[in-house]
Amino acid sequence: MEKNWEQRLIAIVEQELAQLEWLINAEKTGEEDTEQGDVDSQIARLGGLTDLGHDDGLPVSETTKAKLNQINETASRAVRTWLSNR
Repeated sequence: MEKNWEQRLIAIVEQELAQLEWLINAEKTGEEDTEQGDVDSQIARLGGLTDLGHDDGLPVSETTKAKLNQINETASRAVRTWLSNR
């Protein structure tokens, strides 16, 4: 992850993961005006961003690919837990 733009990409994807976790919690508790569609949209957004690590047209380092995969796995676990508790 030697390139500055890759560090920024990871930071953005981590922010999107935090937003997903917040939306899941808000939808679950009903504390905010959050619906399943909000969570679904965030899942799609985050999935699109983490998929950039697999895009052959975007040359990212192996470290960045690994970090994007790790974030994707974390998001997947959060979504599976959310769905199992519905």
